[in-house]
Amino acid sequence: MGFSTAAAQVIFFIAVVGISAGVISLFSNYVDQATGAMSDKQQYVTGQLRTDIAITNIDNSSGHLHVYVKNVGNQQLHTNCIELYVDSAWVSLTSAMIVNPSTEAQVSDWDSEGTVKLKPTSAPLNSGSIHEAKVITCNGISDTEDFSS
Repeated sequence: MGFSTAAAQVIFFIAVVGISAGVISLFSNYVDQATGAMSDKQQYVTGQLRTDIAITNIDNSSGHLHVYVKNVGNQQLHTNCIELYVDSAWVSLTSAMIVNPSTEAQVSDWDSEGTVKLKPTSAPLNSGSIHEAKVITCNGISDTEDFSS
């Protein structure tokens, strides 16, 4: 085996080591990103499992719709992304329309076992018929209740 054969083998060895390092680096980044995505998904699913709500009362007697919703899960919820649908139509809610039912004070963080009162300014109601109210939380957990106007 001559010098040229040994030199060629060393060059090939260095090339293989370099390519291997590049492939390992590429897969390392992929594994890190996949791990981060799985961690985010786990946190989201855990939040969904810990979240539950129940519509406890719907009052439409004064001509204004008031929906009382209790956080029966064990996760604190934020009221900035609660959505209300009446008869499958989205009803606009601002933060000032989500209040503590006993004090009428605005609520931003909704504690476990706490109840909030949703006070939309307008809801599409036809009198004398059955309606459906649906409340959806930030992570997609919802409750539906039928009521008459």
